Amino acid sequence: MTLLSLESALVDRLKTRMLAGVHVLTGADLAGVAEGSQPTPAVHVVYQGYRVVETRPDGRAARIQQTWLVVVAVRNVRDARTGLAARADAGGLADAVIGALMGWQPDGASRPLTLAQAPRAGYRAGHVYLPLAFEHETTVKGSTQ
Repeated sequence: MTLLSLESALVDRLKTRMLAGVHVLTGADLAGVAEGSQPTPAVHVVYQGYRVVETRPDGRAARIQQTWLVVVAVRNVRDARTGLAARADAGGLADAVIGALMGWQPDGASRPLTLAQAPRAGYRAGHVYLPLAFEHETTVKGSTQ
């Protein structure tokens, strides 16, 4: 498994588990897309970085824990003043994402994905962005030469 190869596995898993009409997008898919023209409902798979869990004494291998955000993005202007409808839509989609990813062990991972601390949700003009964070552990290796 390479450093960023989990992205395609997450996208594939979510595409097979989401309801029809839910877009599964990466950060690259969203580059330069204005909020008003972004497809919704959607889940955005975004790499958040890693932390080193353990390094071999010779420095040639390390276990790392990566954090991936899956941001639920919905737009619903019904009852825009309170945002209740948009939050309800986001909550239902978030439950589907959690069901698809929590405890799932992708090929090459040393442990199943776990739910982790996520950033705050965002709200703008009928849009709700609800980030869910998942941690994944893998091993990276340096050159032997």
